[in-house]
Amino acid sequence: MNRKLLISLAAAPLSALSISCAGAADGGFYIGAGVGQASIKDDAPNPNGSGTIAFDANSTAYKAFGGYRLTALPLLDLAAEAGYIYFGNPSQSIQGQNVQYKLQGATAAGLLILPFGPVDFFGKAGALYSTLDKSIGGTSSSKTGTNAFYGAGVGFRVWKVGIRAEYEYFEVSNINRAQMYSVSGVFQF
Repeated sequence: MNRKLLISLAAAPLSALSISCAGAADGGFYIGAGVGQASIKDDAPNPNGSGTIAFDANSTAYKAFGGYRLTALPLLDLAAEAGYIYFGNPSQSIQGQNVQYKLQGATAAGLLILPFGPVDFFGKAGALYSTLDKSIGGTSSSKTGTNAFYGAGVGFRVWKVGIRAEYEYFEVSNINRAQMYSVSGVFQF
């Protein structure tokens, strides 16, 4: 009888470990969508005079993404992700001129994920193919390009539904800085 009790007590931590790991993320496809705040900063040439226009504005931003998570490594997960980001329409009145920027684009990124049960810490890096439209005092310009971006975040998941918060920094040509803080809902298949 004591022998059965000792075996049961010895197996209890292993059973608890398997239950806690069951809450961890499984590999597979996932989709998500989020909302956040984008910030664009730029020192653009003034098309209606001399000098530059110092633009620094925030806007509500939106994103949608999908990816595949691979759990091949014991302590790290890897993911490949593609998405779309709309940085909103930040605008300002500078030197009596209405200045408006519109930035949007498609992303492709790799994620390195450190899972701790239902909580994930992750870093990401990838490329943004963007379209940037500037309007300064009625003079408009449009540019496209592909540039790098990187970010970090934390996620929490219960069953197949999760939430994640992240920061992303985009090195977009023709502007000084573009960054985004966001919160997203995620569903894993």
